[in-house]
Amino acid sequence: MIYELGATIKELRKKQNMTQKELAQRLNVSEATICKYENNTATPPFETLRSLAVIFNISMDTLCGISHRGNVSVHGLSESQTTIIENLTDTFRNLNLNTRKMSAERYALLGQIVAELSK
Repeated sequence: MIYELGATIKELRKKQNMTQKELAQRLNVSEATICKYENNTATPPFETLRSLAVIFNISMDTLCGISHRGNVSVHGLSESQTTIIENLTDTFRNLNLNTRKMSAERYALLGQIVAELSK
């Protein structure tokens, strides 16, 4: 499968209800440059890719079409949220499939999740 960065940029821009002109202003480039990026006739330099990732609040990997199976991104999460995610993944890894009851550890983790979502 061929990855088209331009289509991704265009899709992300439209999801943010942003025009090519608005994106160009945020990147300090011309509207024609954005058009070239979206049509895959020009490739953004590294610094522009970084800026695009920040503008769209996504990782560089996601922007560039790289997927990591089995990885959970904690980008943009607080330290306490990251800890909860780490504990949650550890709990699922160690889950005994034959056990249908909630352990005290699982109840505590569930409590942390509910508390974090209630903030």
